[in-house]
Amino acid sequence: MTTFGKTILPYLSFTALSSTVAFFLCGLQICHRIKTRGSSEGTSPAPFLLSFLSCGLFIQYGLLKDDDIITYTNGIGCFLQGCYLLYFYIMTRNKRFLNKVIAIELCIIGIVVYWVQHSANSHLTKQTYVGNYCIFLNICSVAAPLFDIGKVVRNKSSESLPLPLCIACFVVCFQWMFYGYIVDDIVILVPNVIATVISILQLSLFVIYPGAPPGVFPEKYEHI
Repeated sequence: MTTFGKTILPYLSFTALSSTVAFFLCGLQICHRIKTRGSSEGTSPAPFLLSFLSCGLFIQYGLLKDDDIITYTNGIGCFLQGCYLLYFYIMTRNKRFLNKVIAIELCIIGIVVYWVQHSANSHLTKQTYVGNYCIFLNICSVAAPLFDIGKVVRNKSSESLPLPLCIACFVVCFQWMFYGYIVDDIVILVPNVIATVISILQLSLFVIYPGAPPGVFPEKYEHI
C-alpha cells in the first residue's frame, strides 16, 4: 500500500461505512410505502432477501480478512435487512413462499459459517471461496439496475428512476471501489467497478432523457 493509501484509508473507511449505512436505511422508505398501502402487494422482497444473504456472507469474508470495516458495515446491513424482512413477512399474505426462501438463505449462511469454522482447508482457501460467493452475489445485485436502464431507453424518459437513490448508489459504490483498490481486494473492487459504471449510465440518462416520454402530457403520464 502506498503512503497516500495509508493516509487516506482511515477517512475513506469512515465515509464508506457511513454512506453505506445511510444507503441501507433507504429500506425504511419501502417499509413506509408498505405501511401506507396496508399490504406488501406490488412490492418485491427480492432486494431485502439478496442484501440479507450478501451481508451475511460478507461478514464471514470480513472476519477471514480481519477487516473490521467490512465486518461492521455488513453486520449493520444484515441487522437492518433482517428487520425489513421481518416487517415484510408480517405484512405479506404469501408467507409460505417467504418461509422457504428465508430458510434456504439461513441454511446457506449457516453452512458457510460451519465450513469456515470446521473445514481443514487453509485460511487462504476459505477466504478465496467465500470471496467468490460474495463477488457472485454482489454482481447479481449490481446487475439489477440494468432492467431500469432498458425501461428508460424504451420509454425515452428518466421519470421512473429515483435521482437521489441513483446519486447515493454512485457515491457508495465509488467509495467501495476506491477502498478495494487501496487495500488491493478484488472481492470489493470488481463488483463495485461494475456498479459504478452502471450508476454512471443511470445518471447519464437524466441528461439524455429528461422529463416525460415524447408526446405524453405530464398529467397523463402520472397515471401510466
